[in-house]
Amino acid sequence: MNIEIDKPLDEMSLLALTEYSLLEMARYRRKEVSDDRYCLEILRRAVVLRDNEAWMVLRKQFNDTARLWLGGHSHRERALRYETEQTYIDDSFRRFWQAASDQKLSFVTVGSALRYLKLCLHCAIMDTLRAFARANVERIPDYGHPDEPLVEDHYDEGELWEAIKSVLPGKREQRVAYLHFHCNLKPREIMRYCPGEFQSEEELYRLKRNIMERILRNADKIRWRLEGSIQI
Repeated sequence: MNIEIDKPLDEMSLLALTEYSLLEMARYRRKEVSDDRYCLEILRRAVVLRDNEAWMVLRKQFNDTARLWLGGHSHRERALRYETEQTYIDDSFRRFWQAASDQKLSFVTVGSALRYLKLCLHCAIMDTLRAFARANVERIPDYGHPDEPLVEDHYDEGELWEAIKSVLPGKREQRVAYLHFHCNLKPREIMRYCPGEFQSEEELYRLKRNIMERILRNADKIRWRLEGSIQI
């Protein structure tokens, strides 16, 4: 066992953090009381400090968990017609990295980070199914989300999403619009899968109202963009 446990987290070596993190992750999976600090420090170094070695450690620790999620996904068999398991897992980590880096997401528990990674995997699967469905004129599966019954999704065209995004003023509104229209997540689900991004469900409802008002005010502009996108 490494003897660096008495050092401040930011002074511990990556090797020591990895050893302690693996022990705590094993406790977490057994649903025992665990200490998130070591894994969260690795995550901080990977995302905030852009430490590639820390990112590779994090990927190795979460990879098997992501594979288990994929194995239990309701659309697994269909998804594997188009891509390999590892492709979906790699894509989920890429989405996680991009969101955490670009939007400066912070996670206060390992559980919240894992829930967000699970959402990224779900979106990677559904985006692939949608792409092949459009190409093959198949029924497009509903988005839903990983833990609840699937529900109808009214967003299925890239052109429509680009048109909506063009009338939204900032990244925060675009983020809520993406999660609501594209991933079909309700405010309580967004709070669950995107911890730390928003203060409350009330804030999400307010942002959603603002988004809908902007869409209504710019309906002609959106229609014009859509018409222009299908011209030959």
